Amino acid sequence: MIYYPAVIYPVDAYGFFGVVVPDLLINATGASQDAALIDATVIMQELLADMARDRNPFPEPTQSDQVDLDGGVLVILTAHHAVAAE
Repeated sequence: MIYYPAVIYPVDAYGFFGVVVPDLLINATGASQDAALIDATVIMQELLADMARDRNPFPEPTQSDQVDLDGGVLVILTAHHAVAAE
């Protein structure tokens, strides 16, 4: 498993929660916290699978105590390690 810190933000003026995964430049939204987290996780899985397929290295996860929360709450997202086909 690979773990990346993410920040979930409270509902905005449009009724959406936001999730940012800074190490992977992912911004996701959802009508609920769960929906936003699921969206971010799906995007992360697809991105890491593409990186593995192209044999690009994964970014090192930032230490959780170094993440700028900017009013959000820290969460840790997990992804199955994507392995490039030989």
